[in-house]
Amino acid sequence: MSYLIKLYPDNSYLISDGEGDMITTNSRQEAMQDGLFDDFESADDTAQCFSGGMDRGVDYIIEAVSLDPYHVVQITIPVEKTPRLKDIHKFIKDDKAQVFLTNKTTANDAMDGFTRYGVSTGANAVLLKIDHYEKAKTEIENYLNGRFGTQWELHLIPVQA
Repeated sequence: MSYLIKLYPDNSYLISDGEGDMITTNSRQEAMQDGLFDDFESADDTAQCFSGGMDRGVDYIIEAVSLDPYHVVQITIPVEKTPRLKDIHKFIKDDKAQVFLTNKTTANDAMDGFTRYGVSTGANAVLLKIDHYEKAKTEIENYLNGRFGTQWELHLIPVQA
């Protein structure tokens, strides 16, 4: 796990300027490149030294950052193949519905070694790390082929913490 220092009230991040000094940036992406700390204590000590007297939780927070994020599995399907889902009209654009993979496995299914998938508008969406997705990829694709034929596209959308 890595850590970022986020300053309040301006919602900026502390980063290294490459010459040993700390500066701020409004870009979280830049902070992910130049402002990561290996441990919480180092990040907290740096924040304290940056301006002396800042209070954690008031003037700054230490954000835990995973470099291996979870991804939500988004599926794009034609409107005519879209199942009846709550508020589905909010997820339709250009005659395509963007829905999410969900897990519908019951306890009995799990005990029998089965995973059951479905689609939803976000309720109980499946979150997977890349290596978990790679293990389940064939099973997910088999479900989508059985349900929607070849008329689907799958996208892994990283979830920011």
